[in-house]
Amino acid sequence: PARRAARPARRAVLTVPPPSIDRTSHSISIHNAVSATPCVVPGATRAFSSSGTPADCTMLGLSVLYRSKRFDYIVSGINRGDNLGLHVVYSGTVAGAREGAMRTGAVGVAVSLDSYSRTADYSEAARLTAELVTSIHDAPGLTETLRGCVLNVNVPNLPRERIEGVKLTTPGLSCTQSEWVRVPGTRDAEDDETRGPDSDSDGDWRHDGAFADGVEEIPIPDAGEGLAGEDDAWESGTRWFRNKPGPAREDNREGFDKRAMRDGFVSVSVLASGYATVAFDRTKIPNESAGLGETLARALVPDGVPAIRSAA
Repeated sequence: PARRAARPARRAVLTVPPPSIDRTSHSISIHNAVSATPCVVPGATRAFSSSGTPADCTMLGLSVLYRSKRFDYIVSGINRGDNLGLHVVYSGTVAGAREGAMRTGAVGVAVSLDSYSRTADYSEAARLTAELVTSIHDAPGLTETLRGCVLNVNVPNLPRERIEGVKLTTPGLSCTQSEWVRVPGTRDAEDDETRGPDSDSDGDWRHDGAFADGVEEIPIPDAGEGLAGEDDAWESGTRWFRNKPGPAREDNREGFDKRAMRDGFVSVSVLASGYATVAFDRTKIPNESAGLGETLARALVPDGVPAIRSAA
C-alpha cells in the first residue's frame, strides 16, 4: 500500500518497509544492518524498498538516501487496518510520520485504511491523501502552522460516493484487546534450547482470531502461567506465547476518531511529535525541601483540581 500511497502534485520520493513490518511503534534498528534496494514506483522520482521499520525508513531516507533534500511533508502509509484510539501508540505507520516531523519540522501525515483484507482497494485512500497534502500546501500559512505535527488520517473502507467527508477528531480509547495464548516450543538438539514455533513467521491471523499458520494453542491456567500450587512455586523451563487480537474495545463518543469512522467520515487527528510534557503552574511548587509527593500534588493538582486531563 505504501507504494501506491502518496502521489501528490509535487515530486515524491519513497522509502518502503517490508509488508510484514507492522505494530512496531517507534522502534529503530541499532547496529543491525538495514537494506535499501532501488525500485520503480509510478509517480515517484526515486524509490527504495528497505528491510527496516517505518521509523528506520524515514530516518534512512532523511539521513542517507535523500540527505540533500528538504521535505515539507512526510507521508507514512497506507497502513492495512485502522490506527484509531490507542492503536496510535503501537503504530509503526504513525511512527514513520512522527520521525520525520520531529527530526525535520516537516508536516507528518500517517494514513491508514479501515480494512485488513489483502485485496482491499487503496486507490481512494491514496487520492484522499494526495488531496489532503495539496490542500495543506495551498492554504496560506497552514504548512508552517503544522510543522512538527503529525496528521493521523484514517480512511473508511468505502467507495468515494459513500464517504461523508472529513472530520477533525481526537484519538479516543478504542483498542483491540490482547489475547495471549501459549504455544509449543521446539527443542534444538545442538544447544538443548527451546525455540519458538514461528521464529521465521509473521504470525498472520484470520478475522476469527485464529492464526493462519495453524500453530497449536495450549490452555493457560486460571492462576496464570508460571505459578503452580498454593505456595506459588516458580516453575522452571522456557515458555512461548503469542499475542493475538482479542475483542475490540469501542469508543464511539462524539468528537473522537472511532465515531467519525463509524459514521463514514475520514478521521484526521492532529498529534504532537516527539514527547509532550504536562504543563503545570511553577508558582505552586513548594520549596526544595519538600518531598516528591508534595511537589507533584502541589504542581499537578492546584487547589484540588487535577491539571491533567486524559482521553477517558
